[in-house]
Amino acid sequence: MKCYLTILLFALVSCATPPSSKDSIKISIDVQELPPIGLAISTTDYNLQLVHFDSNKHGEHVIPNMDAAYITLHNGFSERKQIYAELGDNIHLTFDGKSMKESLKITGDRPGITEYLSNQKITPYDRNIYSLQFPEFESALKEKIAENCLLLDSCENTLKNESEKFIKLERARIKYLFAPALLNYPKVHGEEDLEKIRDDYYTTIKNWIEEDKDYLNLNEYQEFISRACATLAFQKKGIPTTYYENILEQMYYLDQNFKQEDVKQGFISLWANEYVQNNGIKQIYELNKFTREKLTDKKLLTRYEQIYDSWVRIAPGNKAIDFHAQDSTGKEFSLKDFKHQYVCLYLWQNVYPCIVEFSHLKKLDSLFKEKNIQLINLSIEPKLDEWKKTIRNQDIQTGKHFFLKNEKEFLKKYHYSSGTIHQFILIAPDGKIVESHLPNASSGKLEKYLTEQL
Repeated sequence: MKCYLTILLFALVSCATPPSSKDSIKISIDVQELPPIGLAISTTDYNLQLVHFDSNKHGEHVIPNMDAAYITLHNGFSERKQIYAELGDNIHLTFDGKSMKESLKITGDRPGITEYLSNQKITPYDRNIYSLQFPEFESALKEKIAENCLLLDSCENTLKNESEKFIKLERARIKYLFAPALLNYPKVHGEEDLEKIRDDYYTTIKNWIEEDKDYLNLNEYQEFISRACATLAFQKKGIPTTYYENILEQMYYLDQNFKQEDVKQGFISLWANEYVQNNGIKQIYELNKFTREKLTDKKLLTRYEQIYDSWVRIAPGNKAIDFHAQDSTGKEFSLKDFKHQYVCLYLWQNVYPCIVEFSHLKKLDSLFKEKNIQLINLSIEPKLDEWKKTIRNQDIQTGKHFFLKNEKEFLKKYHYSSGTIHQFILIAPDGKIVESHLPNASSGKLEKYLTEQL
């Protein structure tokens, strides 16, 4: 459990808050005491960002590029609070830093909507509905959606005074929360049963698709459209072999079958940005060409180009991004202190998967010496004192141990992913990048790479 909590906490820390913008939703927070585990804000299940407080215990968070957002406040791992905001909103929160339930006060929000979200509890469907024939299955799903809209129906007139857009988005959110069940139906019934209802099944999926640019920031809508496009694209081609192939076919299907240009461009931008951000720019000629041709919206194209160019920046042969770190005595080091040799940076934190790598790295000591490689273990553990305790462990005594100081920007520029926890970077004696994302030592592929490439 401790490992899980540490991993999740670092996921919060590692995401940089974007700069303030006039096209944004702004949230400010004042606390009496700093939350012991941290206060985080998310607009999706996968993008949690830790709020950084100044010496006055004041923090600010900006959400750009969203006309409207469902925002979840996370006080550590025990408390959550959901609010809703639209472009231009300035929301202010205060609480004692211990319990949001006991002390949270919100100004600048839409109080009726905040209360509605506190009271809305989604009732899931009974999995037995999958035993129904497909027409009855769809009817049961629609009944469940209507049931979950009852509270919204009763509050609609009141909530409209605060935001008519919210009413529209909330109905769509509930609908698309249940819509993935349609896509799961064949998994329960198998290919033989699907063959009997094939035409009706694919027609039904198409009918559940709404093209509405207002829904583009809804996570539930994004998930359904992504999966629906993939399902429809491959209905005659079979299952895709790679994630890259899947993304391309989604894009092609969307481009050929959707009518609303704003929706098409929104999804092309979303899928391309996510793929490049997470996977880099190697062997993506088709995706890159298609995206640049189809994104005629200059703002969306610029956003894609920024992500693409950030990967170009760390391509092999470019000057390495310097680090600033300190050893356990406080002495400072940077890349210039290791001239005339290869440098292998190991980005790690104090969790089990990272610790395991050290036993495999020890086995490579002779190879590092033969290839003139200096192993630099850069800790991205949030707390300096915890790092100092950890490096006393004899099991991890290999290479040089430093504590990374310019953590946030350094990790962002090197496209560190909190999902993978650790990262290996190889830098040549002339200070240029050899590879920014090497395989892990535990995979055996790092040894093979160094042996064959150097």
